[in-house]
Amino acid sequence: MFTPWDDGTFSANVAKIVLEQQGFNVSITPVDPAVLFKSIATSDADATLSPWLPATHGEIYAQYEGEYENLGPKFTGARIGLAVPVYMDIDSIEDLEPKK
Repeated sequence: MFTPWDDGTFSANVAKIVLEQQGFNVSITPVDPAVLFKSIATSDADATLSPWLPATHGEIYAQYEGEYENLGPKFTGARIGLAVPVYMDIDSIEDLEPKK
């Protein structure tokens, strides 16, 4: 199972290929984060590489903590937010003019 965001889709498909090369039969399913955590906690699903902890999915993680094994982070130092490309004539999101 994975959350259907770019990083979750990519990670799930890479893991699927690696596991299939090892002889496992793998199916991946895009789901909402709440469904993902509950499914793993109740053994309806086996694993995920999708959670963003502690902030984005921390509250849902806490609901089911202890009902699954956390193997640690997939990567560290990632950030979530908005960015303004350098080719724009603005310095921040606040500089954008609302559409009329």
